[in-house]
Amino acid sequence: MADTDRPRVLITGAAGSVGRNLWQGWEAAGCYDLTLTDRQQIEGSNSRMEIGDIADKDLVCRLCEGQDVLVHLAYIPHKPLADVTDIGVAMQLFEAASAAGVKRIIYASSNSAIGMNEHQIRPPRFSTGDQFRPNGWYGAQKCMAEMAGSHLAAREGVRFISIRIGTFTGGSEPVDLRQCTTLLTPRDALQLFTRAIDYDGPVEFLITYGTSGNHSGHQVGFLDISEAVEILGYEPQDNMIRDHAHRFAD
Repeated sequence: MADTDRPRVLITGAAGSVGRNLWQGWEAAGCYDLTLTDRQQIEGSNSRMEIGDIADKDLVCRLCEGQDVLVHLAYIPHKPLADVTDIGVAMQLFEAASAAGVKRIIYASSNSAIGMNEHQIRPPRFSTGDQFRPNGWYGAQKCMAEMAGSHLAAREGVRFISIRIGTFTGGSEPVDLRQCTTLLTPRDALQLFTRAIDYDGPVEFLITYGTSGNHSGHQVGFLDISEAVEILGYEPQDNMIRDHAHRFAD
């Protein structure tokens, strides 16, 4: 029986590393009434689960019914000229969520949405949420989904928060100098996505980056988390530049 006092949250891609980190933390805290879905089996959860393909329109329409929040983590890998694309599936899901009365969508985007800032410029150009410079079809589809979210916020009354994840490995230590800027640790990921769900302020559409608090003195990561901090109240606990960058100084 669902606890009607808790927000009802649907998580796609729940078998993945980010999804598992989130639902495990949320189940432990008991803060949401969760529904988990993925094509793969989801092991160890006590929440409602539906195993299936989110390209299935009937499935997503059924899953969205009665939900307050959609956390969309799933991604359809790009295949040239494929009948099913990630952006097509995302838009179908967003439409189903809006039609079902879902009022908040938290979208797992990627720093690939501004990947050309890193690949063409040394050092990387400082990247803010208003920039769209994808480095491939993966990043381009993330940008398109964010634009669909802008429409939902402006015309359908759906709060849409996109978190452009830097690097998520499931670990808390970087393996190279780049990850000292981009890494999002499990506990910071859990806090950031929780803040996005719980945010109840005036901003209806937001694109921010998902990293830990990676800065030290004059050294600042090239992915801007300032709006996550200032708007969502994000307070990252981990800092890769301060605590680990010296390991890669050579």
